[in-house]
Amino acid sequence: METLASVAKLQASWSGSATRLKRVLDSSRKATLILGALGALLAAIASQIPEARDWMHRDLAVASATMLGVASFLTFRLLGISRTVTWTRMRAASEALKHEMFQYAAMAAPYDELASSDGRLRQEADRIAADVDDIIDVIWSRDQPGSVPLKRFQSPEEYIEGRVKAQIAWLEDRSERCRGSAALLHRWEFSLSLAATLLTMIVSVAGKNLFGFPFDLTALTAVLTTVAGAVIAHIEASRFEFLTVSYRATARRLESELALQGQPFSLPSTAWSDFVHRCEAILANENAAWIARWSKI
Repeated sequence: METLASVAKLQASWSGSATRLKRVLDSSRKATLILGALGALLAAIASQIPEARDWMHRDLAVASATMLGVASFLTFRLLGISRTVTWTRMRAASEALKHEMFQYAAMAAPYDELASSDGRLRQEADRIAADVDDIIDVIWSRDQPGSVPLKRFQSPEEYIEGRVKAQIAWLEDRSERCRGSAALLHRWEFSLSLAATLLTMIVSVAGKNLFGFPFDLTALTAVLTTVAGAVIAHIEASRFEFLTVSYRATARRLESELALQGQPFSLPSTAWSDFVHRCEAILANENAAWIARWSKI
């Protein structure tokens, strides 16, 4: 228990730090897209302001340049490749350590020999920690453990219930949430495309003097269609659609492992170790795919 508690504290620090960094990256992505879209919209409007209203042209141009400048700052300073790589490495280290901790708690090989299991786990923790020592300055200390075991499982059934079935339920729930998020974003995409289409129709009927002075509204349709629709909705929806399928497929693979159980497991044993290794490998593959997908800018 002391070994798991000390390693759990380390894993919690990595996991919590990765979560914080991802929130910054996600917020910066959304802010960059929104500011870029608004900046392009104001630039399109400013380009149509007549000379008689030069002050309006100037103010809109300044606002547009400011938004685009802030978007560029967020892109290069907060969404740079170094921050994305830092998050990827930190999350990967956290998941790798969690992987070892569950094998240890389940008494699966190479942690099936109690006399040497504590030393093996500490060695693995040190090895994984060595890979992220160069980014230790962005790691926040965290005392509360995350979703890792703090003691050994007392039976195969306890691992199956607490790890495998719990993960199946979590994956199914997340899959449905991602499906809903993807559908919502696609509705936004459709609405913006429809608005651009209607605006084009209005222009074709009313001409360019809709507001009492020459104004080419077709400049706005390009912004609505290209920036708001294709960029904002498609990029985010594609992530959620990928996760919807990935989570459900992972849950199905875990269910297949449970369905293939034959005789009851004894703990520890070779058959039990193989079962745990297969389950943890399925979860590790899903985590790797999730990290790779979400690390794309």
